[in-house]
Amino acid sequence: MSLANVFKSSLFQTTSLTAAINEAETPPQRLAELGLFEESGVPTTSVVIEKKGSRLQIVPAKARGANPTPMTEQTRRAINLTIPHFPAQDMLYADEVQNVRAFGSENELQGVQQRRDEKLQNMNLTLDNTEEYHRLGAIQGLVLDADGSTLYDLFDEFGVTEPATQYLDLDAAWATTDGGVIRGKLQTVKTEIRKALFNARVPSLWAPCGEVFFQKISNHPEVRETYLAQAAANDLRGSDASDSFSYGGVLFELYPGYGDVELPEDECRFVPMGVPGLFICRFAPAPWFDAVNTIGLPRYAMATLDPTGQKFIELEAQTNGLHICTRPEVLFRGHVDAS
Repeated sequence: MSLANVFKSSLFQTTSLTAAINEAETPPQRLAELGLFEESGVPTTSVVIEKKGSRLQIVPAKARGANPTPMTEQTRRAINLTIPHFPAQDMLYADEVQNVRAFGSENELQGVQQRRDEKLQNMNLTLDNTEEYHRLGAIQGLVLDADGSTLYDLFDEFGVTEPATQYLDLDAAWATTDGGVIRGKLQTVKTEIRKALFNARVPSLWAPCGEVFFQKISNHPEVRETYLAQAAANDLRGSDASDSFSYGGVLFELYPGYGDVELPEDECRFVPMGVPGLFICRFAPAPWFDAVNTIGLPRYAMATLDPTGQKFIELEAQTNGLHICTRPEVLFRGHVDAS
């Protein structure tokens, strides 16, 4: 069977490839694992987020019969965000399966399918890494491209000021052994987040940490006994949770990143968990005729045969996802001296 005939089999139909890459197994990634982002597809290449003021006012007392206090008009603002496009490419050459089967044998399908799946899996892992990179950027308010350029500065896009970092200054509290120094600062963070969300309930607060930050806070005199007690309890239960602990109503966790997908080593981020619509991801359709005006999928894949129909098959996989925090004013961070 020629490469052209292999290409015409169901192995390389766009629907089959897209299904295969969406079903591929992937290693766990912390933000993906937590399900922090509410994901859905859209049939367009951009989304509009409407921001409407919702601050409540206090109605003053007046004499009976006096004119009532007029309600303050709520301001509305539409924010249009284009969904970015992230394609990856690989090539499947005839020579890659040359020694898998005898020439003209139907057994070549097995060799071609194996190499196809390996390449799809590799592209899928690359796209997974890319999405985690963008999730990590979204919880920091700055979604970057692979070269470090800015895709979206969420603070600018939503017209808000980035929260200051002094809410948790471990360096100032480091030499202090009095109880409650850090706990008080954490309470300030939680209060400010609640205010930023207009008094909405925040079920829990998660704080992913860089390595230096985690080491310093877990060894702080105020926190150390709590950390050791929780680690000992986990050992007794036979579980390994030495890289996380709860203190002051906040779950601190060493973020398991590497390479470009990691937090600054001297920082942590305070992430409100369980707040509907706070972190979202929207997937746009692929720029292909088969996908026009359809609901976007997390992954797409397709194959193109070379002009001769004999030498290679070009594989393309892509994701078209926008990861954002819709209320970036809640994105507080802690910082320590890395020295």
